[in-house]
Amino acid sequence: MKRRLFLIPAAILAIFLDAFVFPFLSGNGIRPLCTMSLALAATAEMKVQDGMLIAFFGGILIDLFCNPYVGLTPAVVLIAVCIVYGFTKKGERNYALLFVFSIVASAAAEILIFGFSLIIGARFEPLLLLSTTLPSVVIESLLVLPLAALFRKREKENGFNR
Repeated sequence: MKRRLFLIPAAILAIFLDAFVFPFLSGNGIRPLCTMSLALAATAEMKVQDGMLIAFFGGILIDLFCNPYVGLTPAVVLIAVCIVYGFTKKGERNYALLFVFSIVASAAAEILIFGFSLIIGARFEPLLLLSTTLPSVVIESLLVLPLAALFRKREKENGFNR
């Protein structure tokens, strides 16, 4: 229970950054999802249920605040959480592999958003895709590493078991 109490302020901060800060700071369209990074780190270092809770409720709140398509963000973040969980559910944690798995999960989420955008009639601009999406995926994946290390340290200090 203490573990989830620790996640509440972190999730609120991530949602606040995603919904109210990054939309105004993204001059070139680069918008990493802190909520996705938090959900992936929680999935890798804690229980998958923690990552899914952050993904679902955080995604819904982000969509309510700044997206016209409510449900798209939680769907893609939940898929990313499932990808990371599939890779990290057994065995010893390795941060290099976690970074690779996070890139795969973030890229899969961005591909789904891109596919949905094409379905609803958005124009395909390859240069814009490479200049905004690729840096966002890398930033999201880089954010997973310190968050996962923080969760691992906190679990060892408090004696939480997986």
